[in-house]
Amino acid sequence: MSEAALLEAAAKADLEQAAGRAGVADAGLGSLTTIGCGGTAALMIEAVDAVHLSAILAAIQRHSLPWFVLGLGSNLLVADAGWPGVVIKLTDDLKSVSIRGNRLRCGAGAALSMTTAAARSAGLTGLEPLAGIPGTVGGAVAMNAGAFGASIGALVESLEICLPGEAITQNRDMLKFGYRSAALPPGGVVSRAVLLLTPADPAAVAARMREVRARRETSQPAGRSCGSVFRNPGPDAGAGLSAGQLLDEAGCKGMTQGGAAVSSRHANFIVNAGGARTADVLELMNRCRRRVFERTGIVLEPEVRLVGPIGLEPLS
Repeated sequence: MSEAALLEAAAKADLEQAAGRAGVADAGLGSLTTIGCGGTAALMIEAVDAVHLSAILAAIQRHSLPWFVLGLGSNLLVADAGWPGVVIKLTDDLKSVSIRGNRLRCGAGAALSMTTAAARSAGLTGLEPLAGIPGTVGGAVAMNAGAFGASIGALVESLEICLPGEAITQNRDMLKFGYRSAALPPGGVVSRAVLLLTPADPAAVAARMREVRARRETSQPAGRSCGSVFRNPGPDAGAGLSAGQLLDEAGCKGMTQGGAAVSSRHANFIVNAGGARTADVLELMNRCRRRVFERTGIVLEPEVRLVGPIGLEPLS
């Protein structure tokens, strides 16, 4: 039975009416992820603005459907069996970026590459550490993405958040960001973010972005991957060591499984060397995680989001 067949016709019609456009049944997700593997979704639906996104979330709630928002597909691992629910794509107004003074008003579906380019052109500093990260503003905010000692949460002045049937705004004093996390209302989706940046020399901003990209290209593998696989452990557990260091010291670099391989450049990256399945990636994650645990007693937790009927093996 296809994933689409699991979604009742009435639910599909309700979702499409809420979106104001047709959805795509049995939508392939593998090609939409940066690692390039995974099955299909029952339905993919587009949200063009906050009004339609709130309506889609309300329809999802009415039919008790599983769902998630798909950005550019980084930091995501979809089960080979697929996803028996709804995938929401943000488009049109929710992909726009505008500048007002030293504020960037960004749709959550806007690519970080477009957002950092807008800041560079306007001579606004603050986003340089995110240069080269293959994600969207919404995904970056939801997981408080960061690099080189900086995180996007520190730049957020306000968020527009869509809930079933309504959109709310939360200002800086209402927001709480943690390591790779943001405390958002349950069931809420970031639809727009206002980032408060600092005026600077455009040439200096551009130079810093080139430096960040060069460092990223030097330390991270080329090719298809889902980005960092595991979170860095807390300071108490890992004594300041990164997940990459722990995996490297456990001898994980170069390990292979099917078409997947642990990068020889950075041990916290698993690459699709050709024809990898999600099952291959998961098996490598389990093997790497167990090596680190047996060597150090540290339990690495995934940074990549696991979607569908998949999970990591327990450690004991």
